[in-house]
Amino acid sequence: MTLSFKKPIILTRVNEDNKEFIQSFFELYPNINVNQSFRFLPLFEIVFDRKLQGKLDFNYLICTSRYAIQAISSFENVVSKSIFCVGKSTALAAMERGFNKVFYPEVGNASNLVKLISLKVGDKNATLHYLRGKEVSYDLKLEVEKFGYKVHETIVYRQKKLKLAGKIRNFLSRENVGGVVFFSANAAKSFCDYFKKFPEDFLFFCISDRVAQEVLKTQVQDDYNIRVASEPTTKEIMKLVYHEEVVSQH
Repeated sequence: MTLSFKKPIILTRVNEDNKEFIQSFFELYPNINVNQSFRFLPLFEIVFDRKLQGKLDFNYLICTSRYAIQAISSFENVVSKSIFCVGKSTALAAMERGFNKVFYPEVGNASNLVKLISLKVGDKNATLHYLRGKEVSYDLKLEVEKFGYKVHETIVYRQKKLKLAGKIRNFLSRENVGGVVFFSANAAKSFCDYFKKFPEDFLFFCISDRVAQEVLKTQVQDDYNIRVASEPTTKEIMKLVYHEEVVSQH
């Protein structure tokens, strides 16, 4: 069974993340043929900082992406530190790397991660090392420091924007796609900037209101084309896509 509106949905993250998405989608909804229901169209590629210098001297690490875990994979003795991860997939990457003291919020998002840190780190004089990408949509350092901690930031990777105007045009005209999933405001802006005019029934599945607002700013259609997850998590955006399939049957 495919999604009932019979048009595949575009996934815009790097293919490793896209593959994980459809695997998790299938586990949640095994009645759906995920290979026919989704198309991969990465908007960025991940570029690691190959000149990463210094040591991870602080006892607490913060990672909001599996790519941050990959970037520090060569550091010795890093797994003895406590690490706070934004969600389960990042936490699993840390565990696979060998970390034993891994913490992540039940509902994986940045604001819940900040709350978890404030509960788990009793020493307000502690410094936490935030390993992040160059492009972020949430000022986690600022929010953590509001609780009295110090945060040291290191940029360990960046997103390189791919030139995809022609490919997106082909997807929209030849593939007859039904919509796109956005996990970040940056991805939403990049995609909509490439192609201003979309089919009338084209749907934008957004992980948060902030991402939806970016779509509203960059595309000319009414907001009835935009769907927003009830919580900013991967599971909820999967429910959102599947619910569209259920709704369109009636």
